[in-house]
Order: sequence, then structure tokens, then C-alpha cells
Amino acid sequence: MVAALKYCPQCAKPLVEADHGGILRLGCADKQCGYVHWDNPVPVVAAIVEHRGQVILARNAMWPPGMFALITGFLEKDDPNPESGVLREVEEELGLKGRVASFVGHYPFERMNQLIIAYHVIAEGEVSLGEELAEYKHVPFEQIRPWPAGTGYAVRDWLLGQGITPLPFDRRFLARIRNFRALSERLLTAGQPTAEEFASLAACGVETVINLALPDSDHALADERSVVERLGLRYVAIPVIWQQPEPEQFVEFSKAMVRERTEERTVFVHCAANKRVACFVMLDRILNQGVPREVAERDLRAIWQPDEIWSAFIEAQLAVGCK
Repeated sequence: MVAALKYCPQCAKPLVEADHGGILRLGCADKQCGYVHWDNPVPVVAAIVEHRGQVILARNAMWPPGMFALITGFLEKDDPNPESGVLREVEEELGLKGRVASFVGHYPFERMNQLIIAYHVIAEGEVSLGEELAEYKHVPFEQIRPWPAGTGYAVRDWLLGQGITPLPFDRRFLARIRNFRALSERLLTAGQPTAEEFASLAACGVETVINLALPDSDHALADERSVVERLGLRYVAIPVIWQQPEPEQFVEFSKAMVRERTEERTVFVHCAANKRVACFVMLDRILNQGVPREVAERDLRAIWQPDEIWSAFIEAQLAVGCK
């Protein structure tokens, strides 16, 4: 991964970030060496394995219990083509002989810097798990719940191609986002998402994004508005300075939340770490929705214990709201 690559693999000098081909990339500090770490996506083949009239999902030995996905593997240099590569993976991981029934599509997987090439494979034989897999299960087509990332999009597209309306995306996947909390079906909060995670949120039904972070907050996306709006979502930015929250900002936030609830839209609210958001959301729930303070405060403290500045801000807004 880029974060682990610090020195040039050709001359061992430090790597520095610079413009290469119009994009910031790591390159060797020695111009005579000229090494550039292009960090291009790695091709990965994925198989929707149809076996005895159902789809096989498998759990990698490194994954937590209950986490299943498609059969995947890196495209090897000796594979004549991706079709051969995906059939090789099916045989290595499941011990099954297969044939490619159709090409499903290609999908970016930003988090792992991969390009997924997905196929529908019809396989025969008895399953014999390879060493990388811990377990597998057969799932009827209609009962597969796609996940909002990578191969999950391939599953959705394949089901649609089979004339099957897919189940809603599995929201459990969103727990990967920093400090993610689902306070209700229509109110989700978290710290700063990546562009890929915004796509996952959109796939899971989010319609509006409210951002309380500053443009230069930790891990902020320079083009967040365009990322969100390209997904067809409404975008509201209310930048709140960490050490100086203002009453006017909560009023603006409160109005936005009332509007979204009136329109029955699913809202995702974020800042850098979900701390600003946790305070604003708690106040909105108490003052505008009648949620008991002990209930709303319990959800706040699941994220953090407000410091002196934020505790004073909370009490001041509650005092005004009670008048």
C-alpha cells in the first residue's frame, strides 16, 4: 500500500509526493533515478458461482464470522485472459470445475485499490474448500442481499440481469465508516467518509448529506460537494469550527433537519469524527423531536464525552430552546 511505501525500490532513496501525469504520486527524490510509484489499480477476478441452482458465498479465513462474499482472486500473469483466471480461482478455492456463463461487469474497489472483473460462473462437482476459505454457504438467488461496495454491486447487477429484483443493500457494511451510528432508519451519522463510502451510503438509500466539518478537517475530501452531488444527493455544508461552535450554526442545522424530516428524506450527517455531529443531533432530537434528554444524551456519549466548550454550548442551546 502507498502508506507503507517510503523508499525507492530502485535506489532506496526517500520517496516524495509530486505531480506526475497531472496527479500527485510518490516518486524518487533523486531525479536521475526517475522512479515513480504509479499505484495503478490491481485487476481482480470475481465469480458469482452458480452451483446446484443456488449461489455460493464464502468466508475468507481472515474475515469475522458472518461475513460472506464472492469468490475472488488476483489475475495472475500466467492467466491467458480474465475468463481463465476466474475459472482457476473457482477451482482453487472451491474445488469445482466451471464454465463462464456471462460477463457481469467491472467495478472499482477504491479501498483496496482494485479493479474487479466479475463473471457468472456455472460450476459442477463437490465443494472442497481451499486453504484461504473458512466456510461457505448456498444461497437461493432471491435471498441474496447485496452489499454496497465492490463485488456487491456485481451481485446486484447480475440479479437484475436474471430478472430478479434485488433485496435492499445490506446496511451493516456502513459500520466500516468511522464512528458510524444509525440513530433511526432515516438518520445516519459518522465521521468523514471516503468517496467510495459516500457511494455506499447512496446505495443504501441516503438522499441528503449534511457536513459540519471544515474543508481542511482531517481526511476531508477537497471536492466533497461534487462527489456527493454526482451521486444525485442533496448537499448541505455548515462548517463548524471545533473550538468555537456558534448558536447560528445550530439554528441553520435545525432548520435543515426539520426540512429533511418534513420531506421524509434519509439523511446522513458527518463531520471529521462524529463529535460535532453528535452534539448537534442530540440538541435537534431534544428540542425539535421531543426525544427525552437521557435517551439523546446516551447516544451522544456513545461517541464521546463533550469537553468544557461543547458542554457549555449544549447547555446554552437547551436553555434557549426551553424558553
